[in-house]
Amino acid sequence: MSAFPDDVEAYYAELAQRRDWSPETTAAIRSTVELIRDLDRGTASRTYGALADENGTDWLFEAVWHEREWVVVRQLGVREDGDVTRYWWQRLEDDEGMLTDKALEREEWGLRPLCREDFYTAWDDPGWALTTLTA
Repeated sequence: MSAFPDDVEAYYAELAQRRDWSPETTAAIRSTVELIRDLDRGTASRTYGALADENGTDWLFEAVWHEREWVVVRQLGVREDGDVTRYWWQRLEDDEGMLTDKALEREEWGLRPLCREDFYTAWDDPGWALTTLTA
């Protein structure tokens, strides 16, 4: 298996211990992390989308075309109170949530189009409002 950066290894080791994951669960999570990392670093087609949920959280997604579906590789949530969550291969989950394991379905999810530049502007500095990106 591929080695991850030390901070990523430490994060998943701590998460496994806290959640009392079995060796099989730990191996499955590691395999998922490797897949998401490889997709994130790859050159496959990408799509971006955004939505605001019923709780007032703005969600942005980056997905990669893989095995006939859009696999989400990065997910950014910004709540009305300014709390930010970022999910990607270095942090698939935490105590607040996780990177979706559902295939991205633009129409079903009600996503608004988002360009790569706007996604990464928000990813790098989430102090924006979704309405300014879509106005």
